[in-house]
Amino acid sequence: MRLSAGMMVLASLAAGASGHDEGDGRFATMEDDAKRAAVNAASVAKATAEEDQWEKTFPATFSIDYTLVSDYIWRGINLSEYDGERGQRLNHQLGVGVSHDAGDLGEFSGSIWLEWFEGQQAMDPASGGKLQEVDYTLSWGYDLSKLNKKIPLNVEVGLIGYHFPQAAGGGQFTWEYYVGVEVDDSKLFGTDAAVLTPTVTYYQDCNDFPGSWLEFGISHEFALAACGMADFPVLKNITVTPSFTLGADLGYMSDSSRVAHVQYGLDVTYDLSRGLKIPEQYGSFSINGFVNFSDAVWDEGIDDEFWGGVTLGWEW
Repeated sequence: MRLSAGMMVLASLAAGASGHDEGDGRFATMEDDAKRAAVNAASVAKATAEEDQWEKTFPATFSIDYTLVSDYIWRGINLSEYDGERGQRLNHQLGVGVSHDAGDLGEFSGSIWLEWFEGQQAMDPASGGKLQEVDYTLSWGYDLSKLNKKIPLNVEVGLIGYHFPQAAGGGQFTWEYYVGVEVDDSKLFGTDAAVLTPTVTYYQDCNDFPGSWLEFGISHEFALAACGMADFPVLKNITVTPSFTLGADLGYMSDSSRVAHVQYGLDVTYDLSRGLKIPEQYGSFSINGFVNFSDAVWDEGIDDEFWGGVTLGWEW
């Protein structure tokens, strides 16, 4: 009997439905593979979503940074230079800090900073090692705009303890308090980001030095991604920050008050976390190179200095 085309199609479907061992196995394998692929895709999507939506629940921020620098310059004074120095003996600096944002109560912070100098024993033959200084800092900061949006100021007060392991007698330790004010000038200029970020900080020694120190500073961050380089592979993750600082000696190193030095700085920071696509839950990694020039306005006890270095940092 001759079958029509429609009957032939129905016969084929019926044969498939009645079962053919080889065909059933092939289709079952394909179905299992599809299910496994769907499960894997869902798992990847879930993991990606969790990374994108990750929120830090721990109420503190930790940081650590290591700096290798050509000279240790502090308030215009070179603390790592000595007569007969051959070549540039490097300084190593390590900082460890923790802070807690307490909301309406402000931000509380603490840190330890260490500095050791490769040429310490050549500079001071009586020294017992290369560790030159250890600083301990406790501070509290508050954004005054929380009280009144028309006050674009951040204030910070703190204590700094300076320990000099190689010094003798009472010169091994001194401490000072400071009060600083930072102006959020974005609110003054009506911009999204700060323009000059002016700062004024007053330091008062409470032990070894009768006077005080006053610093004025300005700086501006240029994120290259926002400067037309968002599509450039490396440059898009770089921020360039020029800065200017003026240090005034108010009887700190002399018997009178005067401008001691002005400092010009340039910092170039690369966001390693963004460049290497490190998930946010592992913290923020960065590397930055910097150069500074200190111009000694008052040349008694300080000189013009040019120095630079590199810093590796992590914050979580």
